[in-house]
Amino acid sequence: MRTDKKYFSNNHNYHLANFLGAIKTAQQKKKPICTYWPCSKFLVSVAGLLRDEGFIAGFNLKPERNSYLIEVNLKYYVSTLNPLISYLTLYATPSRHYNITYRDLVSRTRGKTHLYFLSTPFGVKTSEYCLSNAIGGNLLFKIR
Repeated sequence: MRTDKKYFSNNHNYHLANFLGAIKTAQQKKKPICTYWPCSKFLVSVAGLLRDEGFIAGFNLKPERNSYLIEVNLKYYVSTLNPLISYLTLYATPSRHYNITYRDLVSRTRGKTHLYFLSTPFGVKTSEYCLSNAIGGNLLFKIR
Protein backbone atom coordinates (compact mmCIF):
# COMPACT_ATOMS: atom_id res chain seq x y z
CA MET A 1 0.00 0.00 0.00
CA ARG A 2 1.29 3.43 -0.92
CA THR A 3 1.53 5.92 1.92
CA ASP A 4 3.07 8.95 0.25
CA LYS A 5 1.24 12.27 0.49
CA LYS A 6 0.43 12.52 -3.24
CA TYR A 7 -1.51 9.26 -3.18
CA PHE A 8 -3.87 10.39 -0.40
CA SER A 9 -4.12 14.07 -1.28
CA ASN A 10 -6.98 13.61 -3.78
CA ASN A 11 -8.92 10.99 -1.85
CA HIS A 12 -11.59 12.99 0.00
CA ASN A 13 -13.26 9.98 1.58
CA TYR A 14 -10.02 8.89 3.24
CA HIS A 15 -9.62 12.28 4.90
CA LEU A 16 -13.33 12.48 5.75
CA ALA A 17 -13.24 9.11 7.54
CA ASN A 18 -10.18 10.14 9.56
CA PHE A 19 -11.57 13.62 10.30
CA LEU A 20 -14.91 12.34 11.58
CA GLY A 21 -13.17 9.58 13.54
CA ALA A 22 -10.94 12.17 15.21
CA ILE A 23 -13.97 14.27 16.17
CA LYS A 24 -15.83 11.27 17.58
CA THR A 25 -12.79 10.08 19.57
CA ALA A 26 -12.13 13.56 20.97
CA GLN A 27 -15.75 13.85 22.08
CA GLN A 28 -15.65 10.46 23.80
CA LYS A 29 -12.58 11.65 25.72
CA LYS A 30 -14.39 14.94 26.56
CA LYS A 31 -11.73 17.12 24.95
CA PRO A 32 -12.66 20.74 24.14
CA ILE A 33 -10.69 20.88 20.86
CA CYS A 34 -9.97 18.34 18.14
CA THR A 35 -7.14 18.92 15.65
CA TYR A 36 -6.68 17.32 12.22
CA TRP A 37 -4.01 17.68 9.56
CA PRO A 38 -3.95 18.03 6.52
CA CYS A 39 -7.01 20.12 5.88
CA SER A 40 -8.67 20.58 2.49
CA LYS A 41 -11.47 22.76 1.12
CA PHE A 42 -13.71 19.69 1.30
CA LEU A 43 -13.12 19.27 5.05
CA VAL A 44 -13.61 23.00 5.61
CA SER A 45 -17.03 22.78 3.91
CA VAL A 46 -17.97 19.74 6.05
CA ALA A 47 -16.83 21.56 9.21
CA GLY A 48 -18.79 24.64 8.14
CA LEU A 49 -21.96 22.61 7.74
CA LEU A 50 -21.42 20.91 11.10
CA ARG A 51 -21.06 24.37 12.66
CA ASP A 52 -24.13 25.74 10.85
CA GLU A 53 -26.24 22.77 11.98
CA GLY A 54 -25.06 23.20 15.59
CA PHE A 55 -23.03 20.01 16.06
CA ILE A 56 -19.73 21.84 16.72
CA ALA A 57 -19.04 25.26 18.23
CA GLY A 58 -16.68 26.37 15.46
CA PHE A 59 -13.32 25.76 13.81
CA ASN A 60 -10.05 27.55 13.05
CA LEU A 61 -7.44 27.02 10.35
CA LYS A 62 -3.74 27.31 11.15
CA PRO A 63 -0.92 27.08 8.56
CA GLU A 64 1.35 24.09 9.07
CA ARG A 65 3.81 22.26 6.76
CA ASN A 66 2.63 23.62 3.39
CA SER A 67 -0.99 22.93 4.34
CA TYR A 68 -3.44 23.84 7.07
CA LEU A 69 -4.30 22.31 10.42
CA ILE A 70 -7.98 22.46 11.36
CA GLU A 71 -8.94 22.94 15.01
CA VAL A 72 -12.54 22.02 15.77
CA ASN A 73 -14.18 23.41 18.92
CA LEU A 74 -16.48 20.67 20.18
CA LYS A 75 -19.91 21.11 21.79
CA TYR A 76 -21.38 19.26 24.76
CA TYR A 77 -24.72 19.34 26.53
CA VAL A 78 -24.44 21.82 29.42
CA SER A 79 -26.35 19.79 32.02
CA THR A 80 -24.81 16.33 31.47
CA LEU A 81 -21.57 17.10 29.55
CA ASN A 82 -22.48 14.38 27.05
CA PRO A 83 -21.29 14.88 23.46
CA LEU A 84 -23.72 16.65 21.17
CA ILE A 85 -22.98 14.13 18.40
CA SER A 86 -24.60 10.98 19.73
CA TYR A 87 -24.74 8.96 16.50
CA LEU A 88 -22.50 9.07 13.44
CA THR A 89 -22.46 6.59 10.56
CA LEU A 90 -20.02 6.93 7.69
CA TYR A 91 -21.26 5.78 4.27
CA ALA A 92 -18.51 7.04 1.97
CA THR A 93 -15.40 4.96 2.49
CA PRO A 94 -12.10 5.31 0.63
CA SER A 95 -12.98 2.35 -1.59
CA ARG A 96 -16.70 3.04 -2.18
CA HIS A 97 -18.89 5.92 -3.27
CA TYR A 98 -22.54 5.69 -2.25
CA ASN A 99 -24.63 7.63 -4.80
CA ILE A 100 -28.22 8.38 -3.87
CA THR A 101 -31.04 9.85 -5.94
CA TYR A 102 -33.60 12.36 -4.77
CA ARG A 103 -36.28 9.66 -4.61
CA ASP A 104 -34.09 7.43 -2.42
CA LEU A 105 -33.29 10.39 -0.16
CA VAL A 106 -37.00 11.09 0.33
CA SER A 107 -37.63 7.50 1.43
CA ARG A 108 -34.58 7.49 3.75
CA THR A 109 -35.48 10.71 5.55
CA ARG A 110 -39.23 10.18 5.93
CA GLY A 111 -40.01 10.22 9.66
CA LYS A 112 -36.34 10.03 10.71
CA THR A 113 -34.41 12.33 13.04
CA HIS A 114 -31.07 11.81 11.30
CA LEU A 115 -29.38 14.46 9.21
CA TYR A 116 -27.60 13.23 6.09
CA PHE A 117 -24.62 14.98 4.51
CA LEU A 118 -24.21 14.66 0.74
CA SER A 119 -21.63 15.74 -1.77
CA THR A 120 -23.63 17.33 -4.59
CA PRO A 121 -22.74 19.25 -7.75
CA PHE A 122 -23.39 22.37 -5.64
CA GLY A 123 -20.91 21.36 -2.91
CA VAL A 124 -21.38 19.54 0.37
CA LYS A 125 -25.00 19.97 1.48
CA THR A 126 -27.39 18.55 4.07
CA SER A 127 -30.37 16.35 3.32
CA GLU A 128 -32.71 19.25 4.11
CA TYR A 129 -31.14 21.37 1.36
CA CYS A 130 -31.22 18.46 -1.10
CA LEU A 131 -34.87 17.73 -0.36
CA SER A 132 -35.90 21.36 -0.79
CA ASN A 133 -34.04 21.61 -4.13
CA ALA A 134 -34.87 18.07 -5.37
CA ILE A 135 -31.27 16.93 -5.90
CA GLY A 136 -29.29 13.83 -5.01
CA GLY A 137 -25.60 13.16 -4.69
CA ASN A 138 -22.89 11.10 -3.05
CA LEU A 139 -23.99 10.11 0.47
CA LEU A 140 -21.16 10.89 2.90
CA PHE A 141 -22.48 10.28 6.44
CA LYS A 142 -25.48 10.62 8.72
CA ILE A 143 -25.48 12.23 12.13
CA ARG A 144 -27.81 12.76 15.05
